[in-house]
Amino acid sequence: MFHITYFNLLHALCFSACLAHSFEYYVSTIGSDGNTGTAAAPFRTLSRAQNEVRGKLPSQTSNIYVYVEDGVYELDSPLNLTARDSGQNGFKVIWQAKGTLVNVSGGNQITNWTMYNKTAGIYQATVPKNSISRHLYANQVHAQRARATLTRSWLSATTSGYLVVNSAANYLLSLPGIEHGEIRGINSFTDRYIPVDSVSDGVILMKQPAYQNNIIGYDTITVPAADEGFYIENVLALLDEPNEFYLNSSTNTVYYIPPVGLDPNDMYIVLPKNEQVLVFSGTLDEPVHDIMFVGFNFMHTTWNYPSGDVGYADQQTGAFIGLNESYTIFESSRPFWWQVPGSIQMSAAHDIVIQNGSMVAIMGGFGIGNDPNAHTSGVGLGANNITISGIYFTQTGHNCITVGGVQADAHHPSDSRMLNSNIMISENIFSNTQITYTSGVPIFVSYATNAQIIHNDISVVPYSGICYGFGWGSNDAGGSEEYLLRGLYNYQPIYTTPTTLTDGLISNNLIHDYGLRHTDLGGIYTLSKSPNTFITENYAYSDNGYGTNCKYPSRRHYIRVLKLIFN
Repeated sequence: MFHITYFNLLHALCFSACLAHSFEYYVSTIGSDGNTGTAAAPFRTLSRAQNEVRGKLPSQTSNIYVYVEDGVYELDSPLNLTARDSGQNGFKVIWQAKGTLVNVSGGNQITNWTMYNKTAGIYQATVPKNSISRHLYANQVHAQRARATLTRSWLSATTSGYLVVNSAANYLLSLPGIEHGEIRGINSFTDRYIPVDSVSDGVILMKQPAYQNNIIGYDTITVPAADEGFYIENVLALLDEPNEFYLNSSTNTVYYIPPVGLDPNDMYIVLPKNEQVLVFSGTLDEPVHDIMFVGFNFMHTTWNYPSGDVGYADQQTGAFIGLNESYTIFESSRPFWWQVPGSIQMSAAHDIVIQNGSMVAIMGGFGIGNDPNAHTSGVGLGANNITISGIYFTQTGHNCITVGGVQADAHHPSDSRMLNSNIMISENIFSNTQITYTSGVPIFVSYATNAQIIHNDISVVPYSGICYGFGWGSNDAGGSEEYLLRGLYNYQPIYTTPTTLTDGLISNNLIHDYGLRHTDLGGIYTLSKSPNTFITENYAYSDNGYGTNCKYPSRRHYIRVLKLIFN
């Protein structure tokens, strides 16, 4: 395997080599966007450098470099790169961090905390007007929304919500602010959220279609295959533990209990405002291409979609029922599942490299060639020759890297340009990830050709380590007898040709301390056919007690994974 010093060496070598090139712009937190962008007069913002680079691209005759000095760059909106920002004439645009502390933030630091409730240890602070966020980051750690633990037997599911059947839960019926709350259920392989609508006649009424879509299918919130936690969240009256918070958007106030012995005025606390920090948004006719980012640290995003009427009807590894309509027949929803969006997105893109740096204290990771619903541009898929290498991931909210979509164009493209291919995921470190949605994974490849996952270190994760393939065989050539019986093919074709998942390599990865919160999982979990794909020389182990439910490998003790081919 590798060491973090390897990243620093690459960083130093790349930086020293870059200095010899003439097309250079500089960005610094002490610069000004009225400057000329030289080393002596740097720009202040990344977007100002972006505009300057665009003017040089039509006549580009060598690589163009944007050197960014150490500092925190708080973005008002994501840095959005299109075909207009692409390298031209065979050259690249290289965004290069000059130090190791170039931090790109999608949030605002929150300061000037005052005591709100001394007995409870609750502080309050004013946040920017109209702030909406499901996240708060305190010293680069996810804060937990205010919550209380429930026992599932205290509540009885009705057609519209939960009937309180145990006096231990009677307090919910008069809980102030419960109309802003959510019921959360962590199950065998799902992590589900349903917003509360109101309370009436002893019933906690839930928002629709979130409730209906969360009680159909498998491993549901009302009939879980395993009970790994049941909560009421996002209610100020439940704020009672260190590192919990509550955001009141109507009063522009955030409430927080710091860890014992800490004053929030001495902490680095950030409320995210953006859902993305970096977007590569091409089109099939005009893809974005030939761009590198080296040495950047990306942080501080949120994802607010589950706060609406749809909630989060989780189906596994970031696929969820996302349409604002109620399904009564579960299989009718399967062809139309949505995906959790990445904080860094790439679609209709080729020859993109993100190298070294980190993703820390952030909601989503990389979304590479996902379905259109998971891209801010509305254009999905079509990611080719993408490299993610040397990145340190920790305190992410969901999947760290998601490659491919789950809908039809991902596995059987209607346009050949939609194909995701030649994806390299190498020499990354993942540790203590999937904080908000524990059913996510460090690396998930659904449908892609020639995806290589090599030399990665994965540890301390709640679910599986690497998930490869999707569909449970339902989209493979000839279909699946099981899904014929379930009625899926009343809503989608039985495909006669293979999916795009082929020619993969999963090799020399270390996966340990996985499955810490869920069951029905694997160090390496495969879910469909993938011709000419090899899984070889990986090392996976975990002593969490759930290993006997693993798809692959299938034992708790140390496992040396040798050559295996999926046909």
